[in-house]
Amino acid sequence: MDQGLIEILILAFVAGFVLFRLYTTLGRRTGSERPASPTPAPAQGEFSSETPSPVRRPVPAPSGPAGEGLLSIVRADPSFDVEHFVVGARGAYELIVNAFAKGDREALGGLLTPRVFESYSAAIAQRESSGGTGPELVRLRTAEVVDASLEGEMARVVVKFEAELAEGAHGVREARERWTFERNVRSADPNWLLARVSAA
Repeated sequence: MDQGLIEILILAFVAGFVLFRLYTTLGRRTGSERPASPTPAPAQGEFSSETPSPVRRPVPAPSGPAGEGLLSIVRADPSFDVEHFVVGARGAYELIVNAFAKGDREALGGLLTPRVFESYSAAIAQRESSGGTGPELVRLRTAEVVDASLEGEMARVVVKFEAELAEGAHGVREARERWTFERNVRSADPNWLLARVSAA
């Protein structure tokens, strides 16, 4: 047998033996390893005042016309997160406008205060009796917090929305409205309800 081939076989045997010893030493669990921690799934979006992250980051002092009111809400409810609130308000706007257009009272029930629900329900009934259709959301342009207050335990935040709505044969119109959302800061329910709608 060729001398070079014998040397190659010997080296291959030595390398295999070394690899086997490494595997038997390092490839076994001893029971002292830390178990892998499961990564929590991201929370589903809800219109709540709570930040979705379990670890609170430093929150800058709210500024602008609503700054003082927002700051008072943060003091009363440290879980309140302005950025998350605005995201939730945009989602609530889309849900409410679409549910109103479809006449979906069940969907509206969990998003409106009783007084506003009665008003919306009456408008839907009148529209149904006349065979009319509700406005459909084409595009939500902007959502901006313009006012905020805390009266006792009731927090109120006013959001100015600018959107485009389609109204059947009337075409597309621009809508500028102020929506007031409210929530009891001592309530276990983190969701905000629409309490008032006015022209902006």
